[in-house]
Amino acid sequence: MTIHVPFPDDQMAALRRKAEGLGVEVEKYISDLVARELQRPQSLNEVLAGFREQVAASGISDEELDELFIASRKEIAV
Repeated sequence: MTIHVPFPDDQMAALRRKAEGLGVEVEKYISDLVARELQRPQSLNEVLAGFREQVAASGISDEELDELFIASRKEIAV
């Protein structure tokens, strides 16, 4: 599959320099960047993003959220 992605001139120049430094074509360098990004594990921020959105939308206070977690931990410990 081929896609066309516009890059500002300064970014394209930087991509070319990086690719040349590695001895590969710029297309291969970009393809490798995308492949690495897709394979990397999610950060904790990424994992929790949906949960944080739900909490914010719920209107629950920090204190109520703390109480919910404390109650859940107690439930599990029993």
